[in-house]
Amino acid sequence: MPIRRRTALRITLIAALVMAVGPVLLAVFLAREQGLSQEYARATALVQEIIYRSDRAVAQMQESLEIMAAGSFGSACSDAMLARMQQLGLAMEYVDALGYVENERILCSSMGRHAEPLLLDATAIPTVNDHELRLDVRFDIDPDPSRVFNVLSSDRYAVLASSEQAIDLGMVDQGLVLATFIPQSGQVRISRGELNPAWIPRLGEQRQQQFVDDGYIVVIMRSSQVQMTAALAAIPVASLNQQVREFMVLLLPVGLLAGVVLTMLVLSLARQRLSMTAEIRLALKRNEFFLVYQPIVDLASGHWVGAEALLRWRRQDGEITMPDTFIPMAEQSGLIGLITARVIELATQDMSALIRRYPQFRLSLNLSANDLQAQEIMAQLRRLSLVSAAQPRQIMVELTERILLNPEQANSNIQTLRQHGIQVAIDDFGTGYSSLSYLEKMQVDCLKIDRLFVEAIDTEAATNRVVLHIIDMARTLGITLVAEGVETAAQADFLRQHGVAWAQGWLYARPMAAQQLGQLFAVNAYDATVPRP
Repeated sequence: MPIRRRTALRITLIAALVMAVGPVLLAVFLAREQGLSQEYARATALVQEIIYRSDRAVAQMQESLEIMAAGSFGSACSDAMLARMQQLGLAMEYVDALGYVENERILCSSMGRHAEPLLLDATAIPTVNDHELRLDVRFDIDPDPSRVFNVLSSDRYAVLASSEQAIDLGMVDQGLVLATFIPQSGQVRISRGELNPAWIPRLGEQRQQQFVDDGYIVVIMRSSQVQMTAALAAIPVASLNQQVREFMVLLLPVGLLAGVVLTMLVLSLARQRLSMTAEIRLALKRNEFFLVYQPIVDLASGHWVGAEALLRWRRQDGEITMPDTFIPMAEQSGLIGLITARVIELATQDMSALIRRYPQFRLSLNLSANDLQAQEIMAQLRRLSLVSAAQPRQIMVELTERILLNPEQANSNIQTLRQHGIQVAIDDFGTGYSSLSYLEKMQVDCLKIDRLFVEAIDTEAATNRVVLHIIDMARTLGITLVAEGVETAAQADFLRQHGVAWAQGWLYARPMAAQQLGQLFAVNAYDATVPRP
């Protein structure tokens, strides 16, 4: 066999081996990374739930003490005092009992008058408002002698809350570790599972830490509401490793086939990419892109306050292609600037009259991170403002959280937009890179809550409490909130009750043509005194 042929054969065999084994190894690596990411997310959700419960318990205990201190009940342990304590014990979700205290002894409580006073013999930790906190308190009269309480007391009253309730999440995962502790001292308040004491100091002065140690995936977080509260959740790595091993055994027999398929797929994707890029260029020349508009609704009144422009592609055969299909390719190929320019051009044609007629109407446009760097896009936005005679705050651009990868540059561009009277929103908030520190620097006007979190409202999903955290963050920074994907009245009621200003979704209206939007806005406008067209 000639040397060149033998060399080519060796190279072919090596390439075949790499293509056969490579996909397996890559899949195993990605499976582990994805699994690790999911376990971190799961542990974070557990920690957030523990902190929420702990914070609520502290708030209700403090509120109970304040109510009792403000009351007038005559003599100690009077019927009126007992009745009030019983009422509060039933009303407060995280409060087990209240009691009247003299000389470190509970003389009576919401459980009645005690022939033998209950001793508060645990070490007291001073807290705010001149209260004292005692951990791991047990009472002889409790039917369950193993149960321990946290006790918050003032000079006359004490409030009892079960220590277990913060970590009693109804989960039976083998090996799961849950705990709450005081971050300043590291003192454990309550724990479940085999807690490694070395994990606690790793929080340091940080808000949150996550790491893999001693066979566990660990997330630690301190409360932003209660200074003396931090929580920990640790999930055994063993379950993740077992999943990866099973996955690897399944993939090895099909390694060679995967290599062949991968080769064919790469070639196919390359051809498809070239084809899609060419199609986008041709679609721009043929004016196949058009806009529809989804109304934005004021949750408090139900009136329409504006609309978001949504891009669509109508091909030559009449098929409608959604932006999720072609926008990523446009970004990769460098065509996104041309598409954004077309969007602004269409919006200028469609919406200028509506913007002039209704000073309260707000138009929202989507921009990519690259668009912020393009001077021609900025010029087009200014032209839209001039042609439509838009008032400040009538035009808003929506940016994905990818812009926060370069916060300094993004902030400069955002300020330029705002100086021209254009508002800035972060779209699909909560799915990307945003944090409180980033948002404080960005000084954006609006956050759009991603539909993923809206759909989780009133469900058992781990993300069902993310909405509340986003609302709290926005309230802290004074940023307006828009909820996307609202489809049920229950979701709308929840968002309205928690102070979300605006919403959009199929509950109110589906995306529509510009002419239909103008007609319906005249009926549903926020200001009924505006002249109708």
